[in-house]
Amino acid sequence: MNMISLPRPECPYCHEAMRRWPLGQHMLVCDTCRRPIVRYLAAPSRRIFRLRPLYSVINAIALFILVATFLAIVIARADIRHIMLAVAIPIAMFGASDIGDGWLSWRTSLDRGWNHLRKGRKARLIGLARAAFGIAGCAVAIFGLLAYGDMTTPRKPLAHQAGRP
Repeated sequence: MNMISLPRPECPYCHEAMRRWPLGQHMLVCDTCRRPIVRYLAAPSRRIFRLRPLYSVINAIALFILVATFLAIVIARADIRHIMLAVAIPIAMFGASDIGDGWLSWRTSLDRGWNHLRKGRKARLIGLARAAFGIAGCAVAIFGLLAYGDMTTPRKPLAHQAGRP
């Protein structure tokens, strides 16, 4: 409890007490696990707020984008090459959040996976592996975006082939 008897928020990642949330601020960094925590209004009529780690919010948004674009491609019967774009952008988002979470796991020796909090050396190793997989995911997304760009740009004939039919 703080001075005016309001309970301190609990970090949803490490379950430690956080400092008092400043008014008007939507994101705060936990002092223990260093994860950025997002506050959002869950029930506007009752002013109930929920706390989520930023990486899980990014993952939820990426999953929504992935499902929405697949539905749009199926409904519109779009060309198969547009699936590359629909997959590359969410994979880049997943990879970027994994890089950030892995780096923070390595720095703080705290990692959460499958609803289990790990501490110490094991958390650091899992954090490095998570960051490596995030880098690989971003690389795959970049290759997908480059391939999509290569497929959508029109080809110009080479100078020595310009006169041929």
